[in-house]
Amino acid sequence: MKDDKPFHAPFTRLKGIRLPAKKNSELKQQKTPQAEPSENVPSTETESALFTKAMEGVMPIPNDRVTPEPMDQASIAHQVREHANRQDKEVMDTLHALVSGKSRFDITCTGEYLEGHVISLDPRVLRQLKSGELTIQAHLDLHGHIKEEAKTALINFIQNCHAMGYRSLLVIHGRGLKSDTGPVLKEGVVRWLTTGTLSHLVLAFCSARPCDGGTGALYVLLKKRPVKSKWKRPL
Repeated sequence: MKDDKPFHAPFTRLKGIRLPAKKNSELKQQKTPQAEPSENVPSTETESALFTKAMEGVMPIPNDRVTPEPMDQASIAHQVREHANRQDKEVMDTLHALVSGKSRFDITCTGEYLEGHVISLDPRVLRQLKSGELTIQAHLDLHGHIKEEAKTALINFIQNCHAMGYRSLLVIHGRGLKSDTGPVLKEGVVRWLTTGTLSHLVLAFCSARPCDGGTGALYVLLKKRPVKSKWKRPL
């Protein structure tokens, strides 16, 4: 006959044993003591009283506005005239070069689309640029720039890219549809690329494809950077 007792019952001997009940004094000692109020901040002081106490001795400033010194009106008028004369000279130089045939670039404009290239450029290279076959190596966004800032940013961008050996670039100038004066930056970018210092670094440019900004951007192709010879010239 099988034994009904469990095989392993270690707590069988503890059956019937009762633990003594704890006294009330011991239960009171085990209760969590309540946090005592901080002695550093009196409870009677309110936030306004603390702020008033911290501001003791502070004198209010009678006027926090800074009034700029009045500028010389004659100086302002002279700066405006000089700026206008520089812009007029740039436009006249560009037109004179086009009329006299001294321009190095052949520029075509159809509606909002435009393109330009040096006279001696291989037509196959221009087709590659227009079709987007050339990988964009760097881009410049001129949105938010005023005219003079845009010119400086473009010159620095083109010169730095040429120094680094980049050739295929993207310049975003916007379409100028929201401007009362028309596409000022677009016209300026074309003029800056084809005259002055940048004209010796640029081979071609054309309006970008829709995926790259359309007529609000230009693909720009730079000349190759001259490779320095590894051989040193004899002294």
